[in-house]
Amino acid sequence: MKRVLILSLLLTPMTVFAAYKTYDPYKDSKYLDKAIVGPCKAEHQEVDKLENDFKMNIDKMSNADADKAGNALNEAQRVRWICIEKQLNKNNLTLNLDQLFKQNGLD
Repeated sequence: MKRVLILSLLLTPMTVFAAYKTYDPYKDSKYLDKAIVGPCKAEHQEVDKLENDFKMNIDKMSNADADKAGNALNEAQRVRWICIEKQLNKNNLTLNLDQLFKQNGLD
């Protein structure tokens, strides 16, 4: 029984035991930049577009339209951060999305 347990531990991929490190903006920013200009570029551009449209048209919007645009912007930001988180996870890094969402009012 002991041999089976030891063999199974030795044969298990080490990535199973890997723990994510919390993202450090000073050391790990290259991974965030790589995600933004790479796989998450479309999500990042969508947030930029929605932010710009919101800022340019807020004074022309009704309250209902402003709420709708604000909700769309929040959802786009959530999608962007989730995409970035997935890319950082590939390098065993995490943003702690729950905390990030709370800090930015996206929860």
